[in-house]
Amino acid sequence: MESAAAGTTGSITRIEEELSRVAAGINPRLYGEGRPPLDGLGKASRSRFALLLSDALGGGRAGAERVAVCAELAHTASLLHDDCVDLSALRRGRPTLNERLGLNAGILMGDLVVSLALEEAWKISPHTARSLVEAVGKMVQGALLEERARHRRIGRDEFLEIISLKTGELFRWTAVETCGRAGTPALLETCARVGSLAGSAFQVADDVLDFESDPSFSGKDSLKDISEGKATLPVILALEDGAVSGEVSALLDALAAAPPGDLEPALRLAALLRERGFTAAAREKALAMIAETFPLIDTLPVRDAGADLKNFLLTLVHRNA
Repeated sequence: MESAAAGTTGSITRIEEELSRVAAGINPRLYGEGRPPLDGLGKASRSRFALLLSDALGGGRAGAERVAVCAELAHTASLLHDDCVDLSALRRGRPTLNERLGLNAGILMGDLVVSLALEEAWKISPHTARSLVEAVGKMVQGALLEERARHRRIGRDEFLEIISLKTGELFRWTAVETCGRAGTPALLETCARVGSLAGSAFQVADDVLDFESDPSFSGKDSLKDISEGKATLPVILALEDGAVSGEVSALLDALAAAPPGDLEPALRLAALLRERGFTAAAREKALAMIAETFPLIDTLPVRDAGADLKNFLLTLVHRNA
């Protein structure tokens, strides 16, 4: 019997092969010279989550792999749209599609990839496709709320609502559909909660990386979120601290007024957040979300596989890229 690690590797390979099959169906004239928009899995976080959750449920890998393909397609579509909204130049260390071909092409390619995700979901079942439509709708709502919150001072509750929709929802969908494929309907609510918490924790960790990562290592533009006025947990925590809230507010005002390309206010704010411990505090909040999943995971049928799932969820928060 193959080990869990070997089994995951084999499953990831099969998921990549399925994504390559889908990518091969995209007319190369649509994306020009260079790699297709579905090239590579990146961290494959949603795929690994589906596989390890299925193991903990005692389900087979085949159903989880099919769910993972849909999740990765929906995630890729969201990245294409995010890059357009944020005017990002880099993704996974390479020029974004919108950087190469323009904003309109990036938006339209994102729309195309959404349709491919729904097509693959329909092949699983009409119910799976309908539920993915609902999940994508909630992801878009989260992105719109985030857009409306740019350069605004929002509270922790509003921030948590945004990330639970924008990022947590696809993890939640992945968990629910994996649970369904595993034949364990009594655990749907448990899996949904695990997915939502995992996705929200993932997003908080991602926000922290905006302040801490080196673009040559992370493959993404650094300080992009803060420069664009996006709400992030380190900033919210700093605004809640009376000792620094005034200084943070002044830097946020300077950011909003800064001309394009002027990174000085962003650099000063990032340094303050790191030095005063607010990025570390945000990561601790993400860890607390993951810790909240542990009692839920303990109720799943296969305890050894549940331990593997817990360890994986911890890596989502401790990552540096």
